[in-house]
Amino acid sequence: MPVAPTNRAVALLAHALLLALVLGIFAYWAPWVNHAAAALKLSGQDLGEFVKFVPAIRRGDVSFPRQLFYLPPLVMAVVLVLLSVNQELPYPGWLRIVMLVSSVALLPGLLPPAWGHPRELFSSEFRLQGIGILLGASVAAVHGLFRRLPLRSLAALILGLAPIALVAPQGAFWAVRPRIWAAYDTPGLRLGCGLWMHVAAWLGATACAGALLIWAQRKQRRPDAVL
Repeated sequence: MPVAPTNRAVALLAHALLLALVLGIFAYWAPWVNHAAAALKLSGQDLGEFVKFVPAIRRGDVSFPRQLFYLPPLVMAVVLVLLSVNQELPYPGWLRIVMLVSSVALLPGLLPPAWGHPRELFSSEFRLQGIGILLGASVAAVHGLFRRLPLRSLAALILGLAPIALVAPQGAFWAVRPRIWAAYDTPGLRLGCGLWMHVAAWLGATACAGALLIWAQRKQRRPDAVL
């Protein structure tokens, strides 16, 4: 059965948005700080823990919100849940299941690779991450409530969330970058591909969400029009 022109437009944007999110997942765990020695590489997830050991931050000379580095997986998890259940998006059933399962699998990314015992999840050190994990898990648990969310509202919500996932960790990284380089004090340290992939992914997600919002607004004004 041929797909209507309107559905083709939505399908293209929906799948482009999903591809941007997949790129964002790879970007988060790819090196943001790169070095020939594997032990000196830092991913987006690693940075949230590593900055604790930067001398100026450890001494308390600089107050630094390291939890900003953990926002991308939380935003990705929430957005994947909303996309996976939306009735106006033409994702096949198997892909919706994969998206929903992936949204839960992303939540441990809010914690450093080695963080201790689960009872420490709501200690002062990890409390914000613990709240984020509960929030993401709760959104996934009640995913059925978002099934009838209008495409216009969904696009607007993603358009608000995507820049947060982009700007917050990028701003944190560039603010602390000189101190990371000083702490390493080793030649061969350079910016990693994950940093630039992160920018491309979330700019792409923002652009796709914006295009979906424009499409939905036009469709709402002219419901019988082929856009």
